Amino acid sequence: AERITIPELQKKLESSKKPIVVDVRETSEIKEGGAIPGAIHIPMRQIDKRMSEIPKNAEVVFYCGGGGRASRAAGAFAEAGYKTVRYCGLRDWKKQGLPTVPEIK
Repeated sequence: AERITIPELQKKLESSKKPIVVDVRETSEIKEGGAIPGAIHIPMRQIDKRMSEIPKNAEVVFYCGGGGRASRAAGAFAEAGYKTVRYCGLRDWKKQGLPTVPEIK
């Protein structure tokens, strides 16, 4: 799985074919640092159990604080046969001055 740049992710989120953005951090980290608007929350420890919630043909972008856990989640999805899987870090999102929301579902 490859890293997606924040400008590229932003462009995709503004298009009609938005990727599914998945936050793999813990709830406490989201409360502390915010989340990318529109993201869904699947903590890293639940990734394997909840993989079926994400359609196989969807474009998926995982993120965590810096990208480490997100890259592992993306790798797991790629191994499971998901075609378009990428990852990034919230720190990079914030460096671009982009908005965050206080909670996601």
